[in-house]
Amino acid sequence: MIIMAVLFISAGLMFLVYPHSVTNASDQQIKDRVITSRWVGGSLIILACLFLIMGTIQLFDQASHHIGH
Repeated sequence: MIIMAVLFISAGLMFLVYPHSVTNASDQQIKDRVITSRWVGGSLIILACLFLIMGTIQLFDQASHHIGH
C-alpha cells in the first residue's frame, strides 16, 4: 500500500508540476488543460493520503485486536 501511495503521489506531482506541453493549442485549450491537470494531480495526492490514513488505521485496529484477546 505504501508503494501505491508513493506512485500516486509522484504521478500527482507530475500532473501539478508539468501541466504544459508544447502544442499548437489555443490559449483557452492550454488553460483548460492546466486546470484539468491540477485537478487530476490534486486528486491523486489526496487519494494517496487517504490510502496512508486507512492503512495506519488498519494497523492500529489489528494491533488493538491482538491486545484484547
